[in-house]
Amino acid sequence: MQALTISELEQASGVPRSTIYYYVREGILPQAQKAAASRAIYSDAHVELLQEIRRLKEEGLPLEEIQAKLDPRIESAEASEVDLVAREAERIRRSILEAAARQFSRKGYKRTRIADIIKEAGISPPAFYTHFRTKRQLLIESFGVFVQWSRDLLEPQLASEPDLAVRLMRRVGAFYGVQALSPDRLALVRSEALIEDNEMRQVAQSTYQAMVRGMHEDLVHLREHGAAPPDVPDELMAFSLEGALEHVVMRAAWDDTYTKRDVLMTHLCMYLALVAVYTGQLDLTEQLAHYGELVDSLAAFSLDV
Repeated sequence: MQALTISELEQASGVPRSTIYYYVREGILPQAQKAAASRAIYSDAHVELLQEIRRLKEEGLPLEEIQAKLDPRIESAEASEVDLVAREAERIRRSILEAAARQFSRKGYKRTRIADIIKEAGISPPAFYTHFRTKRQLLIESFGVFVQWSRDLLEPQLASEPDLAVRLMRRVGAFYGVQALSPDRLALVRSEALIEDNEMRQVAQSTYQAMVRGMHEDLVHLREHGAAPPDVPDELMAFSLEGALEHVVMRAAWDDTYTKRDVLMTHLCMYLALVAVYTGQLDLTEQLAHYGELVDSLAAFSLDV
């Protein structure tokens, strides 16, 4: 069920608001759900009823008879348990996030103004600040939207690609697009993901998990078909590759020493070495066992006093 403002209901039904208000007062339309003292939310049921009222009026029926005919539908609409206010709030929140993702992508974090986001989303300043208190919070949540857009665009294209190294290179290319969001966006998201008791922590963590999901799934696939996969968590390995890529791209951005091709080839070499381990082309069993005691001692070491 769609949530509509009075302006949207006017446009969808072709009936002026003065008439809509009259029908509601007379009980010919169901009451709207109140979103605020001066703001009400209607549904597509109101559109359908308004269209039916118009049809019955054209047949010459008076409003009293129209109301009698429509009473069951009016009662059904009023008894609906759909929370239109919550649905409208979610729609507004989503429109803000999508507008912010586009604005941050085009202008970067510093040059993007809240006023521009409000204008593009088509909302009022009070509506904006009902959902987001700070520009920092908005950047973190909208970055998640941008990452999801990138995934929605890229992953269907990779679904039919059997070469996992090609899939990796495509993802690295997409990472450069994500990087364009703003120079400091990943550092900000990463810092939020580490802060305990931070309301944005879960959002930041979910964004990072979305970023590595494709790689994680590919590693799981390799493990299932490998001869002697390493005894390490695939998710941590995926995050290791993501972290390495972030740092390589960061170093390349410092000056003109390294090109995008250098970044791609460096990451490809790392990945192919990992594939060799996962598929059994390279057996690290003895080497890992050799360092096992050191790993155990470091894992057990604690600075707690």
